[in-house]
Amino acid sequence: MTKGELYDLKYTLSDFIYPRLKEFKEKVDSKNAPSIPDFSNVENFSNQTSFAEKEKYWSEILSKMIIPFEYHVDPEKFKHLEFEEINEKVELGLKLFAEYFVNLWF
Repeated sequence: MTKGELYDLKYTLSDFIYPRLKEFKEKVDSKNAPSIPDFSNVENFSNQTSFAEKEKYWSEILSKMIIPFEYHVDPEKFKHLEFEEINEKVELGLKLFAEYFVNLWF
């Protein structure tokens, strides 16, 4: 490990997490995910909510989760956004990443 990797760890971690989280989402979107989170605490979901609806919701969550890591890997993609909007998206994505961390498996 180099000193530079620790200097601003969010970049080192983002370089590792971003491509893997993006590929994970691609697997979900291509219906190659054998499971998804329970989502029993999601408003408007019931035991009648279909697996397809839950898959779509999971994909949307993953999209939001990807944003903070993508931002730290390639901030140029976000230059069209205001600083406050970027911060809101990063904060939400990190919150979701923490909330669903244990669900990132196949």
